Amino acid sequence: MAVAFETPTLNDPPAGGRSFLNGTLAASMERAARLALAVLDVPCALVTFVGSDRRSFFAGSWIRPWFTHDSGAVVRSGLLTAILEQSGPLICGDARTSRVRALREAAESLDFTAMVAVTLRTEGGEPLGVLCAFDDTPREFDPRHATVLEDVASGVALEIELRRALADRERRERQLQHDSLHDPLTGLPNRSLFMRRLAAATARARRDDGAFALLFLDLDNFKLVNDSMGHHVGDDLLVAVARRLEQQLRGGDLVARLGGDEFAILLERVDSARDAALLAERVLESLATPLTIGGYEYVSSASMGLVLSSSASEQPEYLLRSADMAMYRAKSAGRARYEMFDRAMHAEALARLQTERDLRVAVEREEFELFYQPLVSIDTGVVVGVEALLRWRHPEQGLIAPLQFVPVAEDTGLIVPIGRWVLRSACRQAKQWHDELALSEPLALSVNLSVREFAQADLVKEIVSVLEETGFPAQSLQLEITESALIDHGNPAVNTIAELRSMGIRIHLDDFGTGFSSLSYLNRIPLDALKIDRAFTSAIDTEPRSRDLVRAIVELGRALGLGTVAEGVTRENQLGMLRAMGCRFAQGFLFSPPVPASELPALVVSLPERR
Repeated sequence: MAVAFETPTLNDPPAGGRSFLNGTLAASMERAARLALAVLDVPCALVTFVGSDRRSFFAGSWIRPWFTHDSGAVVRSGLLTAILEQSGPLICGDARTSRVRALREAAESLDFTAMVAVTLRTEGGEPLGVLCAFDDTPREFDPRHATVLEDVASGVALEIELRRALADRERRERQLQHDSLHDPLTGLPNRSLFMRRLAAATARARRDDGAFALLFLDLDNFKLVNDSMGHHVGDDLLVAVARRLEQQLRGGDLVARLGGDEFAILLERVDSARDAALLAERVLESLATPLTIGGYEYVSSASMGLVLSSSASEQPEYLLRSADMAMYRAKSAGRARYEMFDRAMHAEALARLQTERDLRVAVEREEFELFYQPLVSIDTGVVVGVEALLRWRHPEQGLIAPLQFVPVAEDTGLIVPIGRWVLRSACRQAKQWHDELALSEPLALSVNLSVREFAQADLVKEIVSVLEETGFPAQSLQLEITESALIDHGNPAVNTIAELRSMGIRIHLDDFGTGFSSLSYLNRIPLDALKIDRAFTSAIDTEPRSRDLVRAIVELGRALGLGTVAEGVTRENQLGMLRAMGCRFAQGFLFSPPVPASELPALVVSLPERR
C-alpha cells in the first residue's frame, strides 16, 4: 500500500523537523520523505533496505502505485542499483534520454522523468537505503537539491544506526536473560526459573484454593553412563531425556533441568494425586523406550518423587525438598519407579525442617560440645592421642548424637562453620592439656573433615590460622577424611593433602572398607594411616570373613607403609587378634567411651608411661 501526503508549501513546518529520534522508524521515514518534499516541492521517496526488511515511503501530490511497502517494483526496475553505483548524488534532468540504460528503463516502468537521489550510509560506508526526489517533467536539479537530500539522508541513516544498535542491545539483553534462566545443554528452564514458577504456583493455589503437583526425578545409573561411555554421551542422553519429558507435558506445565541428571516437572493444576501419578507413569514408559546414543542403544530409567501442594508446606523450597525426599525413597525401593510424598514423609520433613532451624541457631550460639575418645597403642596400652567427637547440647532436647544432625548440617552447608568451630576448639583444648599435664609431647589430635569442608578453597589457610591462634603443633594434628572426599574431588584432593602433609599434618582415611574406590587412590595419595571401620572390627572374633578382611587391610597398610587404626574395639579377644595381625592402634569402649574434656586428663594421668 502506498503512503501519500498532500504537498505542503515551503512555509509549512516539516513534520518532525530535523529530528528522527521520536516515534517508530516507519514514522521517521514518513517525516523524512515529507521534509524533502517540503524543501524541493517535488514528490520524494525514501527506500530503506536494512537487512532483508526492504520498505519504502512516498510523499507527493499524487499516489505512485508502484511505490509499495516492499519496494518490489523499485528493486526490480534497477533504479536502486543505479543509485548505489554512484560515488555521490545521482542527478538526472531527463532520465528518458539518459545514457544509463537502467535509468531509462526505470523512468519508463516507474513513470518519472527527472530525479535526484542520494544514498544513506553508515559511518562505515555500509548502504542503508536511498532518498530520491522525482519530477514527471524534465527539470534541472542542482547540487543544492542534492545537499538537502544528503542532510535529510544523514539524519535518517543516523537514526537507523541508533535503532539498530538499540535493537542489538535489546536482543543481547533478551538473550542474556534467557541464558540466565535456561539450561545451556538442554534448553530447558533452569532451577532459578523453575523456582519462580513454583513460587507463582503456590501463590495462585493459595489465592484460588487450587492444587498443583511437583514431580522430581533423578536418572538411574547416570554416573555409569558418564564413566563408561564418556561425558559427551552423557550429555546426549540428557538432551534426549529432556525432549522426551517435554513430550509428556500438558499445556501450561513446565519441565526444568535442576542440575546434573536431576529434572523437575510442575503440573500447574491437578484435581487429584491420580493426575500426577498418570504423568509419572507416562514418563517411566517414555524413558523405557530404547535410545540410540553414540552408536549404542541405551534404555534409561528414573526414580521419581511426587508431592501435592496440599500435602506439605506451601513454601517452594520445602515442596521441592519433599519431592526430593520421595525420590530417594523410590531409588532405595528399587529405582525405575515413583513414590508419593505421604504423611510419614511429611512428619519426617517437618522434623528435619525444625532440626535445620534449630541447627542454625545452634551455630550462632555455639551450642556444641566436644567429647574425646582415647587412641591407644595396642602394643603398650599407652594413650597416644584422642579423637574429637562432636555433640550438640540442645537447650530442650539435651545431648544429641551426630547421626541425628550431621546429615542435615552437610546438606545445608552448616557443617563448614561447625567444622571450623570443632577444629579451633579441639586444638585449643589439646594445647591446654599439654600445658596443664606437663606432657613430654602433645597428644595426637584426630579431627574429622567432612566432604563439604574438604571442598573449601580456603581450607589450608583456615587450618594454618587455627594452628597459629591456638599454638597447637601441626605435627600432632591428624585429619580424618572419607573416601568420598577423594572420589568427589580427584586431583585437587591430592594437591590439598600434599600441602597439608608438607606442614607436618597427618592424614588418615576414615571408615576404610565401607566405600568402593579407595584402592585406586591409595597408590597416589599421600596418606599416613587407614582407619578400619567398626563394622568389621566388632565381628572379628565371631565372623571369619570379617577377621580375614581386617587382616587383609592391615597387611595392605603394611605393604604401603601406612599405619592402621581399628575402631570399635569392645572385647579383649578382639584386641588380642588385632595385636597378632600387626595392627598398631585401636580405640573403642574397651579402653573408654567418648568422654567430656574434663574427664580425659584422668585417663592420661592413670598411664604413667605417658609422661
